[in-house]
Amino acid sequence: MNLAKSVSQLKKISSDIASGNIRVSEPWQGADVEIRSNLPKVLTDSFYPPPRFVITKHVGQLSWLFENLRDAFNNLEGYGFWKEEFFGRLGNAATRYLSRQPNAKVERLLLAVIHEAFCIAEEMEGNEFTVLLVTINNGIYDDIFKEIETEGLADQYEVDDFIKSLGIDA
Repeated sequence: MNLAKSVSQLKKISSDIASGNIRVSEPWQGADVEIRSNLPKVLTDSFYPPPRFVITKHVGQLSWLFENLRDAFNNLEGYGFWKEEFFGRLGNAATRYLSRQPNAKVERLLLAVIHEAFCIAEEMEGNEFTVLLVTINNGIYDDIFKEIETEGLADQYEVDDFIKSLGIDA
């Protein structure tokens, strides 16, 4: 599979979300990311660090999106190497969006996350997608830059502009 096909799938998923064609999946747990409705008790004496938790009331829908994004990207070269950065960034995008829009509608949340997937695809196309070779405590490259959290992406207006850029009426 090539990146153009992945981007085509992103456009289809975006269109499905904007038209309300959203499904529900079992809670996502993979690539060091776990989507949950509440924060679990984290064991501090475990050999393995805890996953990156994404806490939302839209667990099933966000998990559905993560599955679709996995399917859109998992045949690209190096997937096994960079999947933690990919899903970590998607998780960070969801968490940042929810921190700014805690009562966001599910469609908005999903489109904010898929917006990050488009950003990653663009970075991949330009050979600018950066992945840490070694990490500590499930850290990813995206975690290094705190300005990302303050400047962020995907406030309500950015998501609206993103939807319009795809030619989707939401």
